[in-house]
Amino acid sequence: MNKQLYIYDCLSAKLRASDGNFMTIGSGEKNTFRVKMNTENGGSFAQRDHTCRFFPHGRISSYSLNGVALKQDVVIRPETMYLFVLEGGCFVCWYGNDASRPDFSQYDPATWYLYNPSVEEWYGPYSLPDLPLVAPELPDDVLATFQGLEHCAFYLRDILTVADFAGRQEIIPAMNVPHEHEQQEALRCPCCWEFFTPEDILCIASHPDLLGDSLLGEDAMLRFKPEYRTETGRPVDAKGCICNDYACPHCHGKLPPFFTSTQQHIISLVGVPAAGKSYYLTALVHELENQFPREFGMPFRDADPATNEPLNEMRMRLFNAQTPQEAYIAKTHMQGRLYHKVWRQGVYANMPRPFIYNLNRGADVHSIVLYDNAGEDFQPGQDSMITPGSHHLTVASAILFLFDPTANPGFRQLLQESTDPQLRNCMYRPGRQAMLLAESEMRLRTRLNLPPSEKINVPMAVIIGKSDTWSHLLGPEPLLPATRNGMFMAEHVNVNSTRLRQFIFNIAPHICTNAEAISSNVRYFAASALGESPVEFTDESSGSTLIGPASGEVHPIRVTEPLLWALHNIVPSLIPSSQN
Repeated sequence: MNKQLYIYDCLSAKLRASDGNFMTIGSGEKNTFRVKMNTENGGSFAQRDHTCRFFPHGRISSYSLNGVALKQDVVIRPETMYLFVLEGGCFVCWYGNDASRPDFSQYDPATWYLYNPSVEEWYGPYSLPDLPLVAPELPDDVLATFQGLEHCAFYLRDILTVADFAGRQEIIPAMNVPHEHEQQEALRCPCCWEFFTPEDILCIASHPDLLGDSLLGEDAMLRFKPEYRTETGRPVDAKGCICNDYACPHCHGKLPPFFTSTQQHIISLVGVPAAGKSYYLTALVHELENQFPREFGMPFRDADPATNEPLNEMRMRLFNAQTPQEAYIAKTHMQGRLYHKVWRQGVYANMPRPFIYNLNRGADVHSIVLYDNAGEDFQPGQDSMITPGSHHLTVASAILFLFDPTANPGFRQLLQESTDPQLRNCMYRPGRQAMLLAESEMRLRTRLNLPPSEKINVPMAVIIGKSDTWSHLLGPEPLLPATRNGMFMAEHVNVNSTRLRQFIFNIAPHICTNAEAISSNVRYFAASALGESPVEFTDESSGSTLIGPASGEVHPIRVTEPLLWALHNIVPSLIPSSQN
């Protein structure tokens, strides 16, 4: 098989493959890669007779290849990743068979991270022009990498010149350049759920002297409307630094990267306290990250790793623990780290943090926004200006209601012989789950001004959770698979739903009637976040008895099916389906 040379430009995010000719780097317009540098032509890659070499040109005193400073030409060896730095340019070079080349589509050089090997600590995320600001405080051997560039890194010292060149752009009045947010339709903030237009978006200052914001306080960077932009349209702050982050004009919350170019879908997860929402959400994201690439050929990725950090930490706890105590996820509290204070409608409100993940289908990018609400958010009396945590129900693209059968008297009667500790320790009174659905219906009708005779047309999935404890009650016939050969099997979901509805209606009919009073599009699902019964253990710090996952025994069952069905309804073209 013939070998191919690939060069990835870490500044422009462009990938070029050699057709046997020279690929040149320099400031001149005729170069394959045009970068900011002091010479028109800085060097060239040449592929001849199954050998690939780089030749420096002109006045180049040195360049860096995998952290080694060189002056002479060098051989690019097959099947080896090279990180290449030349004045104002940095590149990833790879020469070898096409079948084994890196997946350059996963690279995101807009987001950089630093690693300090002496203390084994990570810092970031940063934009490339930010790196010279933090470099003076770090040792010489610190490494710099970006999202998607796995197991490889530049030396920070090598790319400081690149970062400096990247920051040198002509600054011109903002009104004289096109605004980068060309989409004109209304946008909705994932933090405060308010609408705004692209022209209203604020920039977040980059220079450390611009610390302090009118809404977020003295520890937050200034939010502002840009007066000046670079020649390429990027905004700059009052100190002349390029701004890479944007904020909502209402709450000043940071917006996820590429916010205006994605289609946003808010998915509301509803359930009473101790129903297992945190475990379900954690297992859902973990499984989607594996399922979408394998079954549908689509990446399911963090839209903003810093924002998603609390949920990613729960994933690490659940799927990498050595003991039940390590895997235990504490109950979500309305004052915990999964909530934050948000300026909303004139007051500071306690709001659930959004967790945002991106799905790509060709040029279309979709953002899935998830929340881990405390169950108390949905209780009567909790819906107020300062605790509006459940208001995302009114803006949701889909609603997932997690029903806990271990707390239902009918299920508990049928499962008397089970040894599951959840059946011995009921965390809340019977009837609370039906009350939650009734409360949700009331809030939706009030806020959407719906009369009693109307229903919302938002897809609603009723998830009968902890299925490992009760699935045998369905009988020996297994549920049909929701996916097959890269296709979402919508007709299988409908058959399963009919069977599960009849099953739960015989035990808890009020769950069906309440759910179907809310939405005209309801389906029923069985799922288990853990895959088997948890165990009791003694908390080392408090001495109390807790219930948590058995170490190494987390095998989620059918947790992704409700979301796949919801996405099939929201964006039919996103997931290949048997009904497309």
